[in-house]
Amino acid sequence: MSTILSSHERNVNHIDNCQVWRELEVRLRENKTIDAMHQKKIKQQESYWKQILQRLIALVRTLGGQNLAFRGSKDKLYDHNNGNYLKFIEYLALFDPVMNEHLQKVKDAKLLVHYLGKDIQNELIQLLSRAIRAKILNSAKLAKYYSIILDCTPDISHTEQMTIIIRFVDVMDEKTQQPDVVMREHFLGFVPLQETIGAFISKTIVDELEQMGLQIDNLRGQGYDNGSNMKGKINGVSCSLEATSFFNIVQKIYTFFAGSTKRWHILQKHAANLTIKPLSDTRWESRIDALKPLRFQISKIYDALMDIYNDLNPAGYSGNIMRVEAKGIADGISTFKFLVSLITWYNILFEINIISKLLQNKNADIFVCTKQLEVTKNYLVSCRSDENFEKNLSDATLLANELDIDANFPNAPSRRRKIKKQFDYEAEGVSIQDPKQNYKISFYYMIIDNAVNAIQERFNQMQEYCALFGFLYDIFNLKDKNEADILMQCKKFESA
Repeated sequence: MSTILSSHERNVNHIDNCQVWRELEVRLRENKTIDAMHQKKIKQQESYWKQILQRLIALVRTLGGQNLAFRGSKDKLYDHNNGNYLKFIEYLALFDPVMNEHLQKVKDAKLLVHYLGKDIQNELIQLLSRAIRAKILNSAKLAKYYSIILDCTPDISHTEQMTIIIRFVDVMDEKTQQPDVVMREHFLGFVPLQETIGAFISKTIVDELEQMGLQIDNLRGQGYDNGSNMKGKINGVSCSLEATSFFNIVQKIYTFFAGSTKRWHILQKHAANLTIKPLSDTRWESRIDALKPLRFQISKIYDALMDIYNDLNPAGYSGNIMRVEAKGIADGISTFKFLVSLITWYNILFEINIISKLLQNKNADIFVCTKQLEVTKNYLVSCRSDENFEKNLSDATLLANELDIDANFPNAPSRRRKIKKQFDYEAEGVSIQDPKQNYKISFYYMIIDNAVNAIQERFNQMQEYCALFGFLYDIFNLKDKNEADILMQCKKFESA
């Protein structure tokens, strides 16, 4: 064995390998291996891209926080109108050596990947969105109980989008980590809806809450802008064809004058301080705003329409089309039925708008709201009388005199399709022939009844809330109450 070992130690291969081994030992000790050099370059690249991404993420946060658009019509550096994202990066490069070096590499085509394109912008936005959403949901789960607020609106592609907002009580200050009771309200995102009926919306909500990890058993409040859909009730004014026709004419007036500076100028010539406003599907206040000019200056609007119709020098074919449209709208608002509907709707919406504003005030007092709801309900109930109907007719007659039109309802066509009886014992259907009586029953009373029912429902709700939560709103007067009453209210509250 000694001879074999001696021969092996003198072998050239053995000597070369020993030399390599010793060199490797030294390199490992001094960190000078080829692998270490590669690792060093990798670390340098990591540091470089980390600095770039830190700046890009900070920029995304800033643009998002300020609600600024990211992209423009161009998507290249130093192009005009290339959007806020790229323009702010160019600005940052003026003072920041790291970003300046990065943009220089991009300009010199030394980088194939630069993290400045639209795809990385979207990815950074989504990553930050998920992080924020996760933090919000974590806080909501710690709070345990929560409420949701939902609203639906169509986007530019006509897809119905439902917004989800969550409310909960946070008992810890995020910055100081000290106990602090704060009401939080956070937007969680959009959910596309294929249908807007109550059952489909309910299923979507339950699925979303399950996906977020929020237990529906801890849901303590729900608010819907499209509450009529959630309750399966008929939607607002659409319950009447007459009402739909009326508001259609009102919207046409705004669309007609707002669609042309010339027509708007003619309107201003007849009524210098008159501003007509459009209807809104989501703001009921817009309806009273749209009716107010008509209620008090309808004759001036009519004169403006007729002025356009009587223009004998219209601008070509389109001008004649506008003349015909002006005459059609003028004929629509110069009927006694329209004037009575105008008076009726204005009086109802004026009263409802008072309580609507009060209920939407975040500082509203629950007792004041309940009292005002009762006042509104009593007013609407009083409207459902022959005396009040005649008063509306009297006010409409004054408008009819301004327009110089007949203050009477036109007679309905006498010819009616006879409906075949299914059984011999069925009575003949008797229709109301008097147009005034027909209007009062089929339109006026129906609108009043719908309004009263809606207010009554909210009044009953508010009374329930008063009975349960009222003593908390009246907290400063608790000292004047006896201990037994306070204890009874607390037990009722705890039980609920």
